Amino acid sequence: MEYFYAYGLLFILPFTIFVFLKADKRERIKLFITGSGFGLMAVAFDYIYTDYWHPIYLINSFHFEDYLYGLLFGGMLTVIRNIYRKKSVKGKMGFDIKLGITYCLILLSIFYVTVNVLKLNYIYALCLVPLIVGIISYIKVKGNIKDVLVTVIFALLVTIFFYNAIILIYPNVIDIHFFMDNLIGIKLFNIPIEEIFFPICLGVGATYTYEAIFKLK
Repeated sequence: MEYFYAYGLLFILPFTIFVFLKADKRERIKLFITGSGFGLMAVAFDYIYTDYWHPIYLINSFHFEDYLYGLLFGGMLTVIRNIYRKKSVKGKMGFDIKLGITYCLILLSIFYVTVNVLKLNYIYALCLVPLIVGIISYIKVKGNIKDVLVTVIFALLVTIFFYNAIILIYPNVIDIHFFMDNLIGIKLFNIPIEEIFFPICLGVGATYTYEAIFKLK
């Protein structure tokens, strides 16, 4: 099971397919755009920061599993509230340049302070960025807190299922492939507590950020 990451994505795939089939055309586009963005960032970060975990990739030259995780999981989270409420995004798509630049500055600032100044593991920066961006987006589009809660709960449930399904097949996966000494060292639902923090923060960030950046309702 050395390629547990690649195999584990198969446990996320059914959820993404279900959401994709339930979504309309505009939501499917949103899933692909945001998911690809999450995926490419995941690939980039995993080459830069190597102190969180060390999965074995199918292709070392391009961590395709990170891209697929972002696409399947991150993209799915951006549309789950629309499926839940049976509503689609509305409006003519534009691009809020100032907001986009602001979000980039937030990302760079948080990573610099968290990793270089506070000397914390980069996973905490990965949590803080979508959390702060999500809160700003929520305020900008005057969001519904129920939508955020639905996305967060869904993200948590899928994450817990994803890891525990892998653990059933590969019991030592956490101890072997995570640098637990670099983390808080607490496990919840059999996984590092950071893997609980992350889907919560990503869920907040995924709920309304697409609409905020592209001026949609």
